[in-house]
Amino acid sequence: MEFILVIAVIVVLCLVLGINTVYLLAAGAALIGLIYVLSLLLLMFFFVRMLFAKKKTAHFSRIDKSPNSRFKAAYYVIDDTEYPNVFPEEGFFRSKLYRSDRSCMVLLARNKKFVFDKFSCATCTIGFILGIATAAAAVIMIINI
Repeated sequence: MEFILVIAVIVVLCLVLGINTVYLLAAGAALIGLIYVLSLLLLMFFFVRMLFAKKKTAHFSRIDKSPNSRFKAAYYVIDDTEYPNVFPEEGFFRSKLYRSDRSCMVLLARNKKFVFDKFSCATCTIGFILGIATAAAAVIMIINI
């Protein structure tokens, strides 16, 4: 929320100072592009981490606050040790998605600090593929202009 307020104040100051609207639109497009590139890099980082993780059988134990963030994460038990999921838990259909009555396959990270469940694997894979595809499409569009 604060981010949007800061952007709004900067835009109003630029308009008061008489900066051309075209420059503001270009700066906005550059900001969106920067956010896109950073999210793509984050997904690539986790995708590579996921590729080097070890496949393990786990049981879902609970949903609680993650030790590294302010979001809630799903916790899985592997060999009597509990590991948080790398991404926040899915809020919708919680009882259907996270079931403690059966075991599931997760990917345990090399540093053994977190796991990738099937939802985080799907997020990383789909996000990485779509990110690369849209980046390639953007480059092709820019070249053809």
